[in-house]
Amino acid sequence: MGIPFSLASIVCMARRGDADAWRALVARLTPWALGLARRKLPRTLDAEDAVQDAFLTCFRKLDSLRSPDAFPSWFAAILTTHCHRITASRPTAISLEVLDDNALLPVTARTPEDEVGTAQLLAACDAALAALPPHLLDVNRLHIRHGLSIPEVAAACGLPEGTVKKRLFTARPLLQQQLARFRGDLLFRVGYLPVSDHLLAMCADHLLRGRGLPLLSRRYLSWAVLAGDLTHGRLDAAFIMAPLALSLRGAGAPLRYVMDGHHEGSALSLSRQAERRRVMGLPGAFSTHRVLLAHLGLECSGVSNLPTLVVNPSSVIASMQHNEIGAFFCAEPWSTKCLHEGVGYTALRSADIMPHHLCCILAVRQPFADRHGQVVADYVRALLAARDRVRRDPAFGAAVQSALTGVDAGVARQVLEREAVTFDDLEPDAPRMAAFARLAVNAGVLSEPVALPGFACPDFLPVPAP
Repeated sequence: MGIPFSLASIVCMARRGDADAWRALVARLTPWALGLARRKLPRTLDAEDAVQDAFLTCFRKLDSLRSPDAFPSWFAAILTTHCHRITASRPTAISLEVLDDNALLPVTARTPEDEVGTAQLLAACDAALAALPPHLLDVNRLHIRHGLSIPEVAAACGLPEGTVKKRLFTARPLLQQQLARFRGDLLFRVGYLPVSDHLLAMCADHLLRGRGLPLLSRRYLSWAVLAGDLTHGRLDAAFIMAPLALSLRGAGAPLRYVMDGHHEGSALSLSRQAERRRVMGLPGAFSTHRVLLAHLGLECSGVSNLPTLVVNPSSVIASMQHNEIGAFFCAEPWSTKCLHEGVGYTALRSADIMPHHLCCILAVRQPFADRHGQVVADYVRALLAARDRVRRDPAFGAAVQSALTGVDAGVARQVLEREAVTFDDLEPDAPRMAAFARLAVNAGVLSEPVALPGFACPDFLPVPAP
């Protein structure tokens, strides 16, 4: 088999009776399988026996495999069973040189309660893994349940190590949420997008790991999906554009405006293509950008009156490259990245339209805030600490953003160092929100005024030192 088939393809051919495919499958997986077996069986011969028996079992039961993609985790489970069988068949050797009065005493037995607790935890872990999307399942099962390292998982699944790391990272919040339900733990679920406007959410998540706050940060690519999860209680809080938050509140969502997430931070980019399409990409119908464009239209109707298309921020550059849009107006770092890649150029920054404008806020569902006010206050304090750290060390903020979003750290740092997005004066300001809400109504972004009494809530801000 000279062609480099994928592992799933080889499994499919083996299931159809292709002997060469089966031999290729065994050859590919044997080094990894031996490594897994040696973790459980110190003797090399025992490990080799377990691997041979596992392959034989798999060959006999290959027709029962539910999916070719599941072969690595299926094989690992079978191999683990054979390792346990071999271990159980060999009595424990006792050295006479170290024998003392206590050497033959039985090991402290686990109580029935211990066994039940372990079984329940393993069942919860298996259920959490089973709830993952199919493309995440095997990678996480091999890593978590079978203890394989990232290189071993990559070898078993025929994937690059970077892909394995990404799938483990993507699954982490999903597994945390499932297991928290089993343990009855409190979780504070906060949503954000991969934009510089939401950098404080990313940095706070980084700084809070292992610190005790029950935070579960979830990255979204779509404003619509984030808004849906916040509305239906699948999120407890979110960094969300002010017009979108006002729209949700007007529709009955119980939201409190706890703090500003940032100010300014967006840019309008134009394609370098000579025949660029006269369509502008915007992040959503209820966007800050539509409010700013309407304000800009009072002075510059040529740009603000272009037809628009909703495009998620992380997709705007690809859409521009394919000439689906000839311009976009959204949060950084996408305009800077677009300029860096030579796809387009920055025509206007949001700060040029309306200096220090309101954009994204931290909105918290009121039921959560009422029940767990201290958690919200601790999170706000962490966001402000993250703000101070980014001010002192922009490279830190850029590195965190790069790690969580894949954006080049140099691009992310450029946004911070030229202060394209600012993090000053983040206290919730009721008059500022009321003024912005009027702009949104005048722009046609909101169809009617939204009731604002009680929306702005400064209760969770740290008390200033006397």
